Amino acid sequence: MSHRLAETIYLTGAGRGIGRATALALAARGYRLGLIDRDAEGLREVAERLDSSGCHHAVRCADVTDLASVRAATAELDSKVGPPDVLVACAGVGGLTLLPDLQPEALRTMLDVNVVGVAHAIDAVLPGMIARKRGHLVGISSVAGYRGMPWMAAYSASKAALTTYLEGLRPALKRRGVTITTVYPGFVRTAMTEGTPFRRPIRMMEPEQAAAYLVRAIERRPRDAVFPFGTALGMGFLRRMPGRVYDWMMDRAGPEALTVEF
Repeated sequence: MSHRLAETIYLTGAGRGIGRATALALAARGYRLGLIDRDAEGLREVAERLDSSGCHHAVRCADVTDLASVRAATAELDSKVGPPDVLVACAGVGGLTLLPDLQPEALRTMLDVNVVGVAHAIDAVLPGMIARKRGHLVGISSVAGYRGMPWMAAYSASKAALTTYLEGLRPALKRRGVTITTVYPGFVRTAMTEGTPFRRPIRMMEPEQAAAYLVRAIERRPRDAVFPFGTALGMGFLRRMPGRVYDWMMDRAGPEALTVEF
């Protein structure tokens, strides 16, 4: 059995969306899986799929915003499938920011799940990884975190915060044998994106397509993984655009993007 096939991977947000599709893709490749999600029903459905596949797995319902719950979940998974070689932090939430109602409570929720929730998951597995002097952390950011996107201010802020948080952790963890990959998906057809009232159809990846990219990143362990290529190219251009030019473009293009005012 290869080293890859012997690995154990913990995955948060495994009950739906990209996390669910990634869990199924990893199971098909022979990994042992420890799955966490606050959605008990979604987690049960994934577990039933894995039961029939022969994948060695364990699941535990937990909310990533509750550190004690995440620690208890990882301890239980450790006893059932072994300590993790890889953590994939897929749990995330999103939403629109439409003026004049800033909805600061929505911002807090996104920061709690998308940033603090990732920190909680890392905190729960990190002592063991450091003790073993090996491990790999995969955080799911977004191309929306490249710039402050109109109508997505809170979501963009949360993903930008996650990106810089992981970047800040990278040097110290590398010295201890733990590597980090930051993943930047484009638009993926999930519950998070399907409700966005775009004025024109937006090309989106299916969760299974995103999972294929994510599995590749898990196995190859690059510093950054941005996909698909077209989105990576376009958002990379916006990322490097001077601030005044970006503002000018968003002043004109932003109001035309949605069927609602922002």
